[in-house]
Amino acid sequence: MINSIVRRAGVRGIALAAAGLLLTACNVDKVLKVPDPDVSRPTDVSGKAGLPTLLAAAVGDFQVAFAGTAIGAEGLVNMTGLFTDEFAFTETFPTRVQVDKRSIDRNNSTMLGIYFNVQSARQSTFRAESAYKSLAPTDSAYSEALSLEGYSFVFLAEAYCSGVPITKLDAAGNIVPGQPLTTQQLLDSAINRFTTALTVANSSGSSYLANLARVGQARALIFKDASNLAAAAALVANVPASFEYIVFSSSNTARQNNGVFELQWLEGRWTQADKEGTNGLPFRTSNDPRTPFADLGLGFDNARELFASLKYPSRDANTVLASYTEAQLIIAESQLAANYATPTTGTLAILNALRATAGLAALAPAVGQPAQLAQLFSERAFWLYLTAHREGDMRRIIREYGLGSEAVFPTGTYRGRGGGVYGPDVNFPIPIEEANANPNAPNCIDRNP
Repeated sequence: MINSIVRRAGVRGIALAAAGLLLTACNVDKVLKVPDPDVSRPTDVSGKAGLPTLLAAAVGDFQVAFAGTAIGAEGLVNMTGLFTDEFAFTETFPTRVQVDKRSIDRNNSTMLGIYFNVQSARQSTFRAESAYKSLAPTDSAYSEALSLEGYSFVFLAEAYCSGVPITKLDAAGNIVPGQPLTTQQLLDSAINRFTTALTVANSSGSSYLANLARVGQARALIFKDASNLAAAAALVANVPASFEYIVFSSSNTARQNNGVFELQWLEGRWTQADKEGTNGLPFRTSNDPRTPFADLGLGFDNARELFASLKYPSRDANTVLASYTEAQLIIAESQLAANYATPTTGTLAILNALRATAGLAALAPAVGQPAQLAQLFSERAFWLYLTAHREGDMRRIIREYGLGSEAVFPTGTYRGRGGGVYGPDVNFPIPIEEANANPNAPNCIDRNP
């Protein structure tokens, strides 16, 4: 099925349908001989005329990896939320308990599915951008495909251990096992894509897609090293208040459904967390309008209360990938890193200006660097709640700002199914199936934050 690319209120987004890595043709009705207009035939994906179909396939695969679906694909928004302090577990699957408990076995079928979907999104976006590069290098859609590929690399870098292999298909469709890339190399790959995407967007006159590339590149830069904060802030300094790149979901098919809605509202498998594991933020008890929720009674396990996020209240609820708000938060962090002595001159002013847009009271100045960092990252957590940013932020807090992992991630006694204590994981492992299929990637290079 062909995805459609939607422009809504001046915002270029993606209305996602069931497009896989390799599109196949459906049968023409044998009785009426009427061709199905949603069919993709071989001619539809070859030559310049096939470029929109390739991009549609890419954005479809990207949506599955990012926001999930209703057909057993959790998506990174769901899974990183469960791994951090955004979600807690209210069902029985032992493979998901491992994620909530920060103790993930490599032989985990749920994590294999997530990994496969992110890698599929990366390959599918690569396929699209390569075709545009060859056939329409000045088309603004080339910039969009590049940026989505860049985000695929960012997801692999933020969510996984160092050493993720990048496998590709050759011209004949054969699998070429990839070499493992360090986290830094994954981020360099992302930055290269965003750099080219920005050039193409500027030359084609698409300021909207230029802003997508800017925010994506800034995100990759700050995850790579805190020394890049000033450069990242400069990149996004002129992103307008109207900017938002949205990944659209739809109620048309199960593959298009929003995965957070499916697993919370319809299946009751995880709940909006609150102060999880000592360090978790008060996503419920703060009564913050940025993290609204509804009490739906008991969850799937008939034991824990199910609080469903009102951020994604329907099958066609959309997910923000990049925005002006994120750009402003990057600038605020850069301002804080440059001047802890007087943060009110920059950081606090930015945070309070954003809060005013949501009708929130202004923050009081935090005293001292630790408190200022806590305030900044709390604001990032509430603004970017359930958009697959939290795991990357937690890892940055540990790596760049010197806090221990047990002072950042949920820790101590685990109150979910099975009890015990939280494990030490700060990122996802590479599934054992990758090692079985790829002799170049036997294991993670390291599990460092």
